[in-house]
Amino acid sequence: MIWASMKRKVAEVNIGKPANQMPEMVQEAFNSIPVEEWCNHCAHVKKLEEEYRSKDGYLDAPFIVELCSESEESSDDDSQDESDEEFNSIEPLAIVHSEHNYSKKI
Repeated sequence: MIWASMKRKVAEVNIGKPANQMPEMVQEAFNSIPVEEWCNHCAHVKKLEEEYRSKDGYLDAPFIVELCSESEESSDDDSQDESDEEFNSIEPLAIVHSEHNYSKKI
């Protein structure tokens, strides 16, 4: 949000100026952002983070992807590569969340 504010401020003054003045314009735009605006942006981001955590906190649990179903597994134990051995201890995700907000407008 600060970056967007800085871009607007630079765009307001960057009319017909040479590219070598860009660092100065960016620094001036950065310095002109008031403390109150910084605080408002930070408070807004913290609020969004808390909303995401409350709605999607269950995602903090490990996410496990099954590499193959039991019907796809080979009955021949010798065919399993050594590289597959690390996946023997993987278990399905125990958390089931039927309602989600991924595609819902809030």
